[in-house]
Amino acid sequence: MLGEYPIVGRRAAEIAASVERAIGAGELPPGQLLPPLRELAQRLGVNPNTVAAAYRVLRERGVIETAGRRGSRVRSRPSSTPREWIGVDAGGARDLSSGNPDPALLPPLGPPL
Repeated sequence: MLGEYPIVGRRAAEIAASVERAIGAGELPPGQLLPPLRELAQRLGVNPNTVAAAYRVLRERGVIETAGRRGSRVRSRPSSTPREWIGVDAGGARDLSSGNPDPALLPPLGPPL
């Protein structure tokens, strides 16, 4: 059902993180059906409530959507989808990840110093 990607973990947080890693890596594509709660719980050797808690966390984060008996699926545009799958063009964007301003945008500091 999930191809080559195994969902792993013993706690809800570990299971949720495993699913998010797979989505971020592109191993679980948007629309992919996740295993039923009881089936995954049995495979992992955990209580079904643990898997239900993991799925709830994923749903609250916007990673999956649930449809009752029809199962849970990876959302069409989950928050952890790789950028190339979403099709967002970030042309002209500035990288703010370092927290430092772009030196090209700073005024010359020679005269004041």
